[in-house]
Amino acid sequence: MSILPNQTQHMHWLLLAVLLPISAPVTAGDDHDHGHDHGHRQHDAHVHGVAALNVAVDADTLLVELDTPAANIVGFEHPPRDEAERAAIAEARATMADGAALFMPNSSAECVQMSHKVSLDLGSPEDHAHTDGEIHADAHGEWAFTCAKPASLNQLDVQLFEIFPGKEKLRVQLITPSGQRGAELTPDSHKLDL
Repeated sequence: MSILPNQTQHMHWLLLAVLLPISAPVTAGDDHDHGHDHGHRQHDAHVHGVAALNVAVDADTLLVELDTPAANIVGFEHPPRDEAERAAIAEARATMADGAALFMPNSSAECVQMSHKVSLDLGSPEDHAHTDGEIHADAHGEWAFTCAKPASLNQLDVQLFEIFPGKEKLRVQLITPSGQRGAELTPDSHKLDL
């Protein structure tokens, strides 16, 4: 199921209004930052192995948004060169669509994925014919869950490290009815307390 236009607007505005003001810019010394400005918003600097995850809880709705370099998802950022790379992109898109496998709220909250929106486009060779230097492509996903018992929602098990092993770190911005905070998840510590 995909996100309906009014759900997309609600999710987008909720995340923008709440999460962006508390997002900290990535500094030049962070990890494997290429130091290039590619027109990205400050909070999603292109750093291989690192991704930005926004999580919001609003009444009975859990919203999750991911911004990551495409290399963290498919292992490359160039336009697909052969059938195997085209298949890898198609498989990654299908995997990203299943938010319930990527983000697992604690079972007592009885959450069900209601919608998703995934963007993973590495373009074609013609798109990059006039670039001199590295090609950077990003992946973006938005997922909405509804929870039958929202008062029980207290943890989100993020399976991105297991499913897409190209990640080393997730920088999380979280807002819940009890407040907002930042967090960091790693392959060894991938459960987010809500």
